[in-house]
Amino acid sequence: MAGRVSDETVFDAVLAVVAEQGYEGATTRAIADAAGINEATLFRRFGSKANLLRQAVRGSFAEFALDLGSPGDDVAADLLTIVNYYSRLYETRGGLVLTLMREAEFNQEVAAVLGEPESLLERVDEVVLHHQRRGALVAEPPRQTFFALVGPVMMRAVARRVDRRATQPPVDPEVVVRRFLRGHRPDATGPAT
Repeated sequence: MAGRVSDETVFDAVLAVVAEQGYEGATTRAIADAAGINEATLFRRFGSKANLLRQAVRGSFAEFALDLGSPGDDVAADLLTIVNYYSRLYETRGGLVLTLMREAEFNQEVAAVLGEPESLLERVDEVVLHHQRRGALVAEPPRQTFFALVGPVMMRAVARRVDRRATQPPVDPEVVVRRFLRGHRPDATGPAT
């Protein structure tokens, strides 16, 4: 008799199937097959596809601890923490993130699942606002700053999703932050560390 399939195995399966087929296309049968589990057992353990996705996303994002703590005086260090986090996330779960972002507009269950990652973005906004208030970053909407910062990381994930043969190397987070700061410091003529 085969052993019990771990929750992590099931979560990996649901995330992979949703990334490939979208939430609507990801049937519970396809998820169960990918996890090596019976579909009835899947329902018994997780109740519904929406609950399964919610738990899988929660578990996946927990793997990527973003330890922002309290923002300090070193804007480059705080931004590097953010870029490192999103680099790891997009390298391993980029297809899933892009799929969920696309489908959240049309599906309430998917939109609800994205509530937790949204709270993470609110913490990032706080870090950005902190550095804007201290004059280390130009004043602009914090989410605009965020997208400018992680844009290179996100676009690599998009490129890999569109062209699976794309072989560009992972971005270097330190280079991303250095280049970002060149254009986002209030005094663009100052050093970009």
